[in-house]
Amino acid sequence: MQFFRDVSLRVKLLGIYFFGLILLGIVGYGLFIYTEVQNYYTDKAVFSSQGKYFQEKSFRHMKYTMDLHGILTRLYSTAGDPSKDKENIVKEFISNVLILSDDSYSFAIFDFNGSLVAANGSDFKKLLEASPSNRTKLNAMIKKAFESRMHGAFVEFSSHGKNVSYFINTMYFEPLDYYILSLDKTQRTEENIDSILQEKRMRIIKSVVICLLLGLIATVVVVGILYTYLKGMTGNINRITRSIEDLGSSGIIETKIEAVNKDEIGRMISAFNDYLQKRLNMEQFKQLIEEDKNIHEVYVRIFGLLNSFGFHDFAIYEVDEAKNRINYLNHEICGDTCTLEPMPCSEDILISPEECRCKRLAQTVFGSADFRSCPRFLGYDKGRKHMCMPIIIAGAVGEVVHVTVKPENEEMLKRALPLLQDYLKNASPVIESKKLLKNLRETTLKDPLTGLNNRRFLEEYTEILTADAKRRQKNIGILMCDLDYFKKVNDDLGHETGDRVLQILATIMKGSVRSSDIIIRYGGEEFLIIIKDAEDDESIMSVAEKIRRNMEEHEMRISPTVSLKKTLSIGVSIFPKDTENFWQAIKFADISLYKAKEAGRNKVMRFTRDMWTHDTEY
Repeated sequence: MQFFRDVSLRVKLLGIYFFGLILLGIVGYGLFIYTEVQNYYTDKAVFSSQGKYFQEKSFRHMKYTMDLHGILTRLYSTAGDPSKDKENIVKEFISNVLILSDDSYSFAIFDFNGSLVAANGSDFKKLLEASPSNRTKLNAMIKKAFESRMHGAFVEFSSHGKNVSYFINTMYFEPLDYYILSLDKTQRTEENIDSILQEKRMRIIKSVVICLLLGLIATVVVVGILYTYLKGMTGNINRITRSIEDLGSSGIIETKIEAVNKDEIGRMISAFNDYLQKRLNMEQFKQLIEEDKNIHEVYVRIFGLLNSFGFHDFAIYEVDEAKNRINYLNHEICGDTCTLEPMPCSEDILISPEECRCKRLAQTVFGSADFRSCPRFLGYDKGRKHMCMPIIIAGAVGEVVHVTVKPENEEMLKRALPLLQDYLKNASPVIESKKLLKNLRETTLKDPLTGLNNRRFLEEYTEILTADAKRRQKNIGILMCDLDYFKKVNDDLGHETGDRVLQILATIMKGSVRSSDIIIRYGGEEFLIIIKDAEDDESIMSVAEKIRRNMEEHEMRISPTVSLKKTLSIGVSIFPKDTENFWQAIKFADISLYKAKEAGRNKVMRFTRDMWTHDTEY
């Protein structure tokens, strides 16, 4: 039974069809053989009985004919002159024959021309009068008797519009040149044959009816089997249809359809279940990234997704349209644990996004050592193959997912491509919304003029910064910077020149500190610099002095005809060395800044305790 479930649908239907044919054949031929055997024995008994009957009947008829011949011979031999006494001989012959008084037979004497000479009844006369063809048949029998002296046969005569068969013996009496014809009047032969044929017809009708009944039963059995199977098949198809309808209405189904068989329907159910599972996984993945806090966590999940597909060498590039550059995100996402080193593509794509073929074409790019589709991929000489898939954000390429594999894993890459593209396409709107939120947040945390973090950023970042410093027992250097005589620039040269000076100052500061340090536009021409993981006072003062000196030495070219130099005053405090309160440490740096201003400007002033004249904390 399990084998029948597992074979293909075509084999099942053919099997049921041939089973029906075989069943019908067995029933039909079995009944046919049975009927023929039964008919054989029945016909054997009937025809054996008929044979005996015909033998006896023929013998009696022949004896009767021979007796007639004997009577005529005796009368002929006792006649004086037979040639003259023909009529008397015939009359005496009739009289003598009537003594036999056998009503089963009729006899007559004919001459060679077929003329009736005498008869013991009207049977022959009626036959002659009934149809001219009857005389022709009698003449034919007379001629046969002339040739063989004696002849017997079944002859079919016409009588009152129907055919009647008689057995007639014909004997030639040569002395008188007469022919003695005797006819069996019983007609039992015809009746007996009709009875046999009728019985035969009834047996045939009976056999046909039984065959039809058995064929009907066999058909019902086959149709029942076929109906049972088709009912199960249609049930599976209906379940799939309902699941597809549910999928169309709700978008997701968590209940799988049970696949009992392993035929085409079973394989279709298994494939549908696989599709549902992939769809469910995709929806769950989308739900997870929707619930993630920021775009960074989404990128981490995409890394995990690539790992789940069996890939180990991959990278994510982020396209920054505003800055016209591409960012390599592996370091940002998971540090050195999952970073391809060196970067799989040339660094040219980072500063010129159009060099990235995937970004430029906005379509998936395949490449191998034999087919070097992207000239910026660096792994061709090592025999590597790669695939780059774009993530489309608002009609443009937002990210590029790059996967590198060895040649033997190319098929795995191609098999994974459609599903992986579906995942990325499904994640695209979530990535877009997360990036939009990130940009909106950065807008609120960034100073639009200089691009530096603003005071709100500091307010949100303070707890994280101070907790990390305390946990690692590290100092934080706080530099409060203020341009000297900045108001004069605005008054003399205009606010546009003042804005340009602030932008140049921001650039000088960024070039003077580490990328891990934080520069904040604190307000107006005041800037706050947070030096993370400060070693000691000297290192912090050295950084502050470097910033002051770089600003002092830099000649700012505002326009082709206008250039100027500006100086910077800086106040320095250290958290938590000077105070456990971070905001008080900022106040200390601000106080030391004003002390630097009082000391003549263009100076770096370290906070000392005597500068704080209040008894309470800030």
